[in-house]
Amino acid sequence: MLLTQAVLTTVVFAVAIVRGQGGTTIVELALIAVAAAGVTGWLLSSEPLVATVCVVAADLIAAAMMVPKTYHDPGSETLATFVYASIGGALAAGAVGVADNAGATLLLYPIYYCIANGAIAVLIHRRRTVLRWHVAERSAQD
Repeated sequence: MLLTQAVLTTVVFAVAIVRGQGGTTIVELALIAVAAAGVTGWLLSSEPLVATVCVVAADLIAAAMMVPKTYHDPGSETLATFVYASIGGALAAGAVGVADNAGATLLLYPIYYCIANGAIAVLIHRRRTVLRWHVAERSAQD
């Protein structure tokens, strides 16, 4: 699962760069470097909590990089993907079922995943609604 996600994410990233979408400004390149440092921290850490925090930090940066494009072009993202990912995070958190220290470490990523994907799903839905409203308003004026 991890390998599949890593390969597919890399392919999407490469196609985006080839098509001129993202990863080209100094800020974007700096954020990619910080995200890579988070992944490196995850790979090098033998402490589960530290590794999980590194993964969350890396993923949060990647999600933040999506927000401007998603805001301006919400049709470029698939709403169902983020809704189902959010639900998956919630279900994964519910599956942990342990309330001790180890459980807290196990809950960190699924809860983050649920919230981050849910927030992006809300952004996509709201922006699509606003843009449809603007188009309808312009049509009514014509």
